[in-house]
Amino acid sequence: MNEESAKVKETYKEQINEAIKDLKTPGKRKQQIPNLLTASRLLSPLLIIPAALAGATTFAAISAAIFGATDLVDGHLARKWDAKSALGADLDAFTDKIFAGTLLIAGAIFNPVLIANIALEMAIAGVNIKQKLSGNESGSTLIGKAKTWVLFALGGLGVIAPAIELSPALIPGLALATAGLQGATLLSYLNKYNWFQQPTEKKQVKTTSHIQTPSEEQKTEYTKSLSYQPRPICVNNTELEQLAEQLVLAEEQGLFEPTSKQEQPKVFQKH
Repeated sequence: MNEESAKVKETYKEQINEAIKDLKTPGKRKQQIPNLLTASRLLSPLLIIPAALAGATTFAAISAAIFGATDLVDGHLARKWDAKSALGADLDAFTDKIFAGTLLIAGAIFNPVLIANIALEMAIAGVNIKQKLSGNESGSTLIGKAKTWVLFALGGLGVIAPAIELSPALIPGLALATAGLQGATLLSYLNKYNWFQQPTEKKQVKTTSHIQTPSEEQKTEYTKSLSYQPRPICVNNTELEQLAEQLVLAEEQGLFEPTSKQEQPKVFQKH
């Protein structure tokens, strides 16, 4: 886990250094404009949350609208200028969660029911971060993208709720529906990353530090087991007659002398 995390961090470091290098090169600065727009959403907590705490609802709403617009423009420019990159994709997913969390926190100042949505969003972010740091590919699902836009709407309504008249049941009802969507998103990520799959047990192979030399008795038993075991020979009449003639001829020439000590092969005739 630590080794994989180090590799991921090193990869991000190289990508950021490459992006900074592009910004310093006049001909390549244009390619980094989408990433700059994406990164601008990291400033949203510094503007929206203090404004909500101070009761500056209008400023908080305008800021939220501007930061929300960057989420539409950055992707369009990246595709138009062929400036899509792995860093941009990961940065977009990260800043989306920061921005959505900012809206929920600002909205929770006036509507505490949104705290539950904040907790669910933190759980989803934790699963994605752990997956990424493990060296595995992480990515959004269709339900996850839909959930993000619903969160933007819920947070935006939460921010402007003090300035306009809304139905008292609107925010709690939307928060409950969003929580259900967040729960479904969390389950989809857990299923996508195989968190429910049982880990396979690795069988340990026992090894010995030395090999025992067999004893003489074991060698003798093993040799006996390999000794020739006579088996019945199955031949037809013609083959039997030829074999008999050969045996008689060998006996007449003194080349063969049957002995009772040697076990003769059993011969079966095949009709």
